[in-house]
Amino acid sequence: MADTNKGANNGAEATADGTRAAAMHAMSEAQVRLRSGAGHVAERLPDAIAGAQVAARDTQKALDAMPDQALLVGAGFSVGLAVGLFFAGVNRLLVVLALAPAAAMAATLLGRPAAEAAAPESG
Repeated sequence: MADTNKGANNGAEATADGTRAAAMHAMSEAQVRLRSGAGHVAERLPDAIAGAQVAARDTQKALDAMPDQALLVGAGFSVGLAVGLFFAGVNRLLVVLALAPAAAMAATLLGRPAAEAAAPESG
């Protein structure tokens, strides 16, 4: 009877070794794929950053060209949307994203010189 258990244990050990080898092979393949994917991301990252910088610069130029009233209306709409999303129970990330335009518009308004913010003199 001891011989039968020994044979069953050898079969179980062989199955365990096969499973272990398959898992090691799968992990090795996953590591290769991960390195390859990271390499592709690293190659494209400078272009993505440059594109984001250009978009931010263009957005700031457009905000600088807007009158104060348009900035106030846009900021108010953005804050109202964020408050509505918050009360509706939407994911907090979306609420923060809805506030991003208001922050940009408020920063533009606060960054303007006091002379520009004052009403123009009629002459």
